Amino acid sequence: MKRRKKVNAEKVLFCLVLLILVGVIVYIWLNNNKPQEEIVEEQTASTKPNLEDKEAPEITLNGNSNIVIALGNSYTDSGAKAIDNIDGDISSKIEIQGEVDTKTEGEYTVKYVVTDSSQNLAQVERTVIVRKPLQNGLPVLMYHFFYDANEREGQDNNWLEISKFEEQMKYLQEENFYFPTWQEVEAYIDGKIDLPSKSVVLTVDDGDPSFFKLAVPILQKYNATATSFVITSWYGYVANDKQANVYYESHSDCMHEAGTNGKGVMLSWSQEKIENDLETSSKTLGGATIFCYPLGQYNQTGINALKNTGYKLAFTTKGGRVYEGASKYELPRVRISKTTTLREFKNMVN
Repeated sequence: MKRRKKVNAEKVLFCLVLLILVGVIVYIWLNNNKPQEEIVEEQTASTKPNLEDKEAPEITLNGNSNIVIALGNSYTDSGAKAIDNIDGDISSKIEIQGEVDTKTEGEYTVKYVVTDSSQNLAQVERTVIVRKPLQNGLPVLMYHFFYDANEREGQDNNWLEISKFEEQMKYLQEENFYFPTWQEVEAYIDGKIDLPSKSVVLTVDDGDPSFFKLAVPILQKYNATATSFVITSWYGYVANDKQANVYYESHSDCMHEAGTNGKGVMLSWSQEKIENDLETSSKTLGGATIFCYPLGQYNQTGINALKNTGYKLAFTTKGGRVYEGASKYELPRVRISKTTTLREFKNMVN
């Protein structure tokens, strides 16, 4: 009985092996005798464009669409990013066309082109302007408060009507003014780089709500950049809602008040107390390194405190432009007031 079961099992196993062998032989024969048209179609299926996909990739520039550099400075292309609805991230396939000659003044176009697997093409352009270096110093403009004449009147000469501010920003945009970063400003003072002509820095003291309500939307509209020097004990909360086109730097934490000597408290405080205030302000703003003196008053004790707490530049209320080799902790500014006309503004920045 046991032998019969063993014989039956062997027969079943033999039949299974035979069936598998026959199946393999048939598969090989069919593939070897497949029509040439089918073979070509299968080989090209993976590379054949998807005729259903007619959507071009989305390509966006890294950084600004307009770049301004000084004649002789180096230019580093920041590239672009491309995302396709089918292929995903195809940034590595972007081709960059066009060159920038930093030794020749002029306007250059750099084009970024990319094609997805369905041959949908997308492209975007960047304009690079090469200008002569700044010749007569860097104007750092000083603003304070803003008002809308349809709603109220400015309290004093530190208040600027918002339509006048828009005229100024529109002019800067139309003339392709350049807004250097603070790192570039420091490098310019150190003589490490040139800034291009038509460079300007916008600063707004205090962090008053009128700046964020009225002026910031205009900065964004004309793609201008400004620094808000914030009194953090008054308006430190603005750092919790970062706004595009705005840098946040320190106007102290609580030193913007009169001291016992009738002048700002910074002039009578110890270096340690000043340092504590500076560190609090910087922490509140997420790491401030640029400073604006409260009431425009300062002394050597304050300068020493700024250096010890990692601040790199400090601005006064003294009039003038910033030049190469300027004292980094006694920098002047150009005051913009309620009575400043557009003609006067143009002279201030040119």
